[in-house]
Amino acid sequence: MDADMAVNPDDNRFDEGISCIKAGKIDRAIEIFSDLVEKDERNHRAWNAYGVALSQTNQKDRAIHCFEHAILLDPGNKVYERNLSRIKTPPAKRTLSKMKELTPNKRGRLGVVAGIGIVILIVLICLTYLSLSGMIPYPLPKEGVISSTEAPIEPSPSLPTPRDNISIAPEPEQKSVIPELKPQPPLKPETRIHFIDVSQGDAALIQSDGKNLLIDAGPVNSGQRLVEYLKKQNVTTLDMVIASHPYDDHIGGMIDVLDAFDVKKYADNGVVHSSDLYKKVIAAVISDQAVRMIVTAGMKIPFTNNTIIDVIGPYRLTGHPDEDSLVLKVSIGNISLILPGDSSEVRNKATILKLPDHGSDDAIGPLMNVRPQVSIISLGSGNPFGYPRSATLETIQEIGSQVYRTDVNGSIVFQTDGENWTAQTVR
Repeated sequence: MDADMAVNPDDNRFDEGISCIKAGKIDRAIEIFSDLVEKDERNHRAWNAYGVALSQTNQKDRAIHCFEHAILLDPGNKVYERNLSRIKTPPAKRTLSKMKELTPNKRGRLGVVAGIGIVILIVLICLTYLSLSGMIPYPLPKEGVISSTEAPIEPSPSLPTPRDNISIAPEPEQKSVIPELKPQPPLKPETRIHFIDVSQGDAALIQSDGKNLLIDAGPVNSGQRLVEYLKKQNVTTLDMVIASHPYDDHIGGMIDVLDAFDVKKYADNGVVHSSDLYKKVIAAVISDQAVRMIVTAGMKIPFTNNTIIDVIGPYRLTGHPDEDSLVLKVSIGNISLILPGDSSEVRNKATILKLPDHGSDDAIGPLMNVRPQVSIISLGSGNPFGYPRSATLETIQEIGSQVYRTDVNGSIVFQTDGENWTAQTVR
């Protein structure tokens, strides 16, 4: 990304164009990026952004040209290639269902069957009329003879002949015994929660009903490690990525993630940060054409039917990125999980708590409020901050919580059906 930034002769103009796309001022964005590529025809970032702006209009051919030009200048760029593929591939049109396709044929067959039935009915009526009128002889059974297609059955000599005052009780009807099938309870869908070892940082993956949601992406130097871990979990698409707050140890690996996967939605708290890393991440989100969502306390983040995500903080912004972190509560049936970023303002109850600030003293208050069954500490081995602090570990022991640490256990994977949970560690 640093090389990309060096190609651009006018960062301020580029950032202004990106802001225009975000604000829906597409015409202004097109004007800015048109000027930038005119000044420097080798500015592949501007060509790509130009294509993104044009793709928001009906100028599809011009957008394709821009993406192709960007790829020509920077061959192998996955973002540019994905943008080109998306605009060239129109959304699949819905086809009529098989039931609708077969409807005319069904009507035809029904008409034929109905016609045959009417003919048979007419024939039967005619035969009945002719029989009753005597025109067709109808054989009547002789007295004491049972009419049947089989040979006549003679009465058995060993049985008494029935008389008016004698009744023969019919034999009890034999009922076939069909074993009762007891309905089997359906298997409960399971949700997997991965607390990924990204050294001194945070990253968590939630997998439910075939969908994938990533919360934070660790530091810059762990970006590729995170990508490799996600690929091992068969992740190809991230339905949503959430950044709790814009500090490097939480969004550092985002650019690698955006380059490696198709990210459909990106959510954050909307607080603008002055760091170059933050600016690059937001630019990458827009360039990747992911839908950006600004979420605040009180909102529900749509994910799956059995995995509910509520934003429970912050209710007010303090101006400090740690305390302004998004605080998320994930509920799967009777099992719940709180991921507070680095915020110490956590008061809700939960089964599992990811400790804020990597086990610093700021985690003591949330531990006492939540009193979780399980405490997760995400941190790097031998970190320079002395985390986790001894007071935090003592509090975990005091409340009787089970503790997992990424510096000791590696990645930790929880699996739950909403009633019970299991955990395993992966090195």
